Amino acid sequence: MYRKRITIILAAVFYISAAGAQDYARHRVYINYGMGYANSMYDKIDRSFIYGNYAYNQAIEVKYAYFFAPRWGVGLGAGVSQYAAKNTLNIEGVIPHYNDPTFDPSGQRYYDLHYQTDNLVEQQRIWALEMPIQGYFQNHIANSKWDVIASLGFKGYFPFISAQSKYPQGDGTLTISGYEAFTNTWYADPPHFGKQNVPATPATAKLSYSMDVIADIGGLFRFSDKYDVYIGAFGGYGLMDVLPKASGKKGVIIPAHNNLFSLNALSASNFLREYNNYVQDNNLDWKKANEQWKQWRFGIKIGIHIAR
Repeated sequence: MYRKRITIILAAVFYISAAGAQDYARHRVYINYGMGYANSMYDKIDRSFIYGNYAYNQAIEVKYAYFFAPRWGVGLGAGVSQYAAKNTLNIEGVIPHYNDPTFDPSGQRYYDLHYQTDNLVEQQRIWALEMPIQGYFQNHIANSKWDVIASLGFKGYFPFISAQSKYPQGDGTLTISGYEAFTNTWYADPPHFGKQNVPATPATAKLSYSMDVIADIGGLFRFSDKYDVYIGAFGGYGLMDVLPKASGKKGVIIPAHNNLFSLNALSASNFLREYNNYVQDNNLDWKKANEQWKQWRFGIKIGIHIAR
């Protein structure tokens, strides 16, 4: 008799648990597109040197989440992002004891290289693979078709096309001159010195990966029993420097073909160090630039959520 009652009770508990397990979707897939403002490595450089035209980040992502309770879940995913920026450069500097093979193939004579750009436009593109892992909170708004959803977590950021910059032809110039202290001589005559256009595509560099803190918050509109439309806001902050390691950074100015010079992309070169040296050597009251670039971004995100 007791065994029969216990069996009935256990069966009821199992039935209630099973029924409860079906009153919300455990498996959810998110397909999102986000776009918004991003910071630039040039943000802390004096405006006399650089004018930032724009900097933004956009990404498309696919994520899976498992909800172990009606309001709580965990998930991971993958996405591809693009960072794009445009800056106008009016930079200048001096590279002492410059070794110029075109000037002296024997490598015995050195000079101080003086460089200056005039309204030179630099355009940057960085493509990266992103891999987020997040915790989710979702709550239904009573008597409506809306849910509130928020997430917090981390994201691996792995650039795979790094520092893909260019200088559009006709947008600005580079002027080069040299001073040789031994003979007290200035060199400013073309074609090797003087004003010149900049090669359109500078050398690229391998950027470093980063781990970012990320957060999303928004609303889900119930489109059907399985599909929701999402609109919300996102933010992220990089915990690691994405610029190349010191050994991978190139010189700002290097000799190029046709007896000219090439300006390397600033994100691929040691420009930040040269800038800080310029500020110090000229006793300027400008703030020194942080030689690291930790990316951060925020913006809006839209998408479709599929629940099963």
